[in-house]
Amino acid sequence: MLTSHVYVTDAPKQFVGAGLLQVVKMPSKQGSERARPPGAPSILGSDLSIEGDIVTQGELHISGSVTGDVVARDLTLSEGGSVTGTVRAEIAVIAGKVAGHLTATSVVLKPTARLTADVTHVSLTIEPGAAFEGLSHRVNTVEASEDGTVRKLLLSPPLSSEAEPT
Repeated sequence: MLTSHVYVTDAPKQFVGAGLLQVVKMPSKQGSERARPPGAPSILGSDLSIEGDIVTQGELHISGSVTGDVVARDLTLSEGGSVTGTVRAEIAVIAGKVAGHLTATSVVLKPTARLTADVTHVSLTIEPGAAFEGLSHRVNTVEASEDGTVRKLLLSPPLSSEAEPT
């Protein structure tokens, strides 16, 4: 099985190694670059299923399914969308399913949210109807984790299991 990582970035097109996919701006026919308008989110539609990690410095909307880790500044997981893995974001608005671990400054669980995950957060809002099974860890900053280590939340890919301290 090929495992891939998806990075959404504004860097020039480059090969980043086997098993790694980088989504980048592409030059147009006139030689100028076509970029997403500032603030435009990256969207994974309901018909898309990804096995691998996703890293973006911007906004990400997921309506499909992701088996892997997700890092984004702002994450919206739509009803019907799912993530199985570790999620790290500044703001996470969850209306779908998450299984694994969620770390964010602000977490909002919408009425259709279904979490089987441990959540590390500064702020947690659970709307009526949301289901949450797991541990809630309140911290003062998003960099602080329950084990006392400090990790840079954004601009870095998720840590692989062999890279984590024991």
